[in-house]
Amino acid sequence: MKILYVLNSGNIGGMEQHTLDLAKGMIDRGHELFVWCADGKLAQLFSDLGADVTRKTPSLDIDPVYIFALSRFLKSKKIEIMHSHELKASVNALIAGALSGTPARITHTHTPISEWQIEGLKKKVDTAVYRFLVNKFSSREIALTDSRKYIKQLEGIKEEKLEVIPNGLDTARFSVGELQRRDYRHEILERLDLPSNAFIFGNISRLTKEKGHDVLLDAFAQFLKSSEDRKLDISNVFLVIAGGGELEGSLKAKVSELGITERVFFTGRFEDADLIKLYSTFDAFLFPSLAEGFGLVLVEAMASGISVICSDLDVLKEVGGPTVMYFETGNALALSEKMYDLYMRFDRFAELRESAVQRVAELFTMERFLDGYENLYKELLNI
Repeated sequence: MKILYVLNSGNIGGMEQHTLDLAKGMIDRGHELFVWCADGKLAQLFSDLGADVTRKTPSLDIDPVYIFALSRFLKSKKIEIMHSHELKASVNALIAGALSGTPARITHTHTPISEWQIEGLKKKVDTAVYRFLVNKFSSREIALTDSRKYIKQLEGIKEEKLEVIPNGLDTARFSVGELQRRDYRHEILERLDLPSNAFIFGNISRLTKEKGHDVLLDAFAQFLKSSEDRKLDISNVFLVIAGGGELEGSLKAKVSELGITERVFFTGRFEDADLIKLYSTFDAFLFPSLAEGFGLVLVEAMASGISVICSDLDVLKEVGGPTVMYFETGNALALSEKMYDLYMRFDRFAELRESAVQRVAELFTMERFLDGYENLYKELLNI
């Protein structure tokens, strides 16, 4: 099959990792892969996999120049499957795909638009435009879980257009031996100038509004205060926030305002090789997201065998099941209480951590993920 992935991004996040995994899997299975995305690290990673990469993105929400260029490309390369990701890329790609007569046109907003942390009017307009174009021109709209499918139906997307395919993970990559884990932990602690006996609450995500970092910082400050009020020695407890994004400056300012500068460390954007090292360093993973399409980092943390506390979003409860701890979304006090409980009874959660590793191995493997997409592609092409 000739497959084109269309994105409007150049940096790595959950959606981009999803598409990289998908691209690698399709190439490994013998399909010819093309990618349209922004110039940058992501484009180079696609190219390294063996994809034919065009570094081009739309300049406008609906960009005629981009649409006609993409339409010509689809025709000239005889693309059979066009699979676009997120709003702007999908809107433009759907129009281009309809103009070119591309046989199968798949779209995917990873987090439903109605849950985006944006102003009300814009959200309504974006939802209406996307609903119309998907119902009119898309062969399938992807939902990562049943709850995401339900929300997309509430947004007006027809049920027959929706296909549920969960994310997958290369579980072997996150299965790290104890000696290797210790070496990774030692390297990261030394890099951050933290003591060897440090207890690390960790977070990995883009520094954007929907990821809930304000809640995380308020909760950590409250955890420190309540622990000190109880005369608990928590001098070895730190918070490490890994990832970059538009809110990095304001979050660092908030850390200063809260008076916890010596306890909170930001890594900024990090190399892919550091991902496993960071999970190996964390004693517990905190995921206070306000909106998610799936929560791939949640699965990564589960597969890494570390304790997890996350928001009680329906989608995260679908993914984590009974193997992680939940708190009321947006409630910093509730998160701080969960952190205190975990810290005080850490050894008692060993069975929960083992169950999380097993859940990932049963439900979220890369093979299952790739089979879902390849079978959908074949179905749409009547292969």
